[in-house]
Amino acid sequence: MLFSLSLTLHAQVKIYKGNSKSFSDIVYTINDGKVYLGNSISYFDIEYTITSDKIYKGNTTTIQDCRYTISDGKIYRGNSTFYTDQLYTYDGTMVYKGNSSSYFDCLFTVQGGYVYSGASTSNNNIIATVEGPVNIGILACVLGPY
Repeated sequence: MLFSLSLTLHAQVKIYKGNSKSFSDIVYTINDGKVYLGNSISYFDIEYTITSDKIYKGNTTTIQDCRYTISDGKIYRGNSTFYTDQLYTYDGTMVYKGNSSSYFDCLFTVQGGYVYSGASTSNNNIIATVEGPVNIGILACVLGPY
């Protein structure tokens, strides 16, 4: 799991809205451990900073700006790893709500460079297109509802 997070830290990744790869539909750019709004890699457009197991708001790594902790296929709120702070569980292709791994609690599926709403992989359910290697846990934090 750590290898996947570190791969994301050093590769450029584009996340597009829906089933698009149009320049105007770029929602986020991930580059060198930073998540930028749109196609920007400007300091002023940094939305999140990614470290080996945490995601911080903005261009900081201070504890008060920690938004998510990623550990063993689970994503927690803030700097916590307490059960009550668990937001998501993920495996190779699916992200689930809370501590669930039920088909009915699947928030989205990542497959073939696309992010689908729920457990379906129908073209009608594509919510984002991903270009480049990215850890599914990071996608859950950036695209998820929490």
